[in-house]
Amino acid sequence: MPARNPCRSTNCSQKTYRHQQGFTLIEGIIAIVIMAIAMVTLTSFLFPQTEQSAVPHYQARAAAIGQGVLNEVLSRKFDEASDPFNDSVIRCGEEVHVCSAPGNLGADAGEVNSGLLNVGAADDVDDFIGCWGSVTQCNDSSLHRRGALQDLVTVSAAEQSDYRNIYLEISVRYENNAFNGAATAVSTQKRIDVLVRTSRYGEYLFTAFRSNY
Repeated sequence: MPARNPCRSTNCSQKTYRHQQGFTLIEGIIAIVIMAIAMVTLTSFLFPQTEQSAVPHYQARAAAIGQGVLNEVLSRKFDEASDPFNDSVIRCGEEVHVCSAPGNLGADAGEVNSGLLNVGAADDVDDFIGCWGSVTQCNDSSLHRRGALQDLVTVSAAEQSDYRNIYLEISVRYENNAFNGAATAVSTQKRIDVLVRTSRYGEYLFTAFRSNY
């Protein structure tokens, strides 16, 4: 007696048909929702963390640049009217040597060429007032462009690409004797602010004081 074909029955054909089906509409919608939640999670948490990993790099760069620039500026004398030998004999404000007025701080004649500061000719701290970066970067600054960042921070050609997203602004003002704000007249110290801007990775302010001694 021949064996009975178990798949000739109606129930067997229905089961076979069901096993050959793909996702149902509800299952497809659920899969799409799960993928959407996963993508939202990645874009909201994982991807921003990847970008934030660059922040410590720019913080270290900003610290190195800020310190280097302040060293460069502080190596100059207090004022244009001070003794040319690094304030060692004559201080401005003594005898006939009148300190620069608060509104006259900045680079002096003969130190600027086509709007750019000749760093080698700069002899007092307020000569460096201005924006230091590319033309495009300094277009967003309220200060006049005084040169490229590399003019203040000497780097090799290979390292220049590390500074393409960085520029800085230098401002100098007279500070009150109590160090509690800007002085409206000549005082015995100047405040030097170096603001290092790193695009979307933050702004870092470095401050030093140069006294009239």
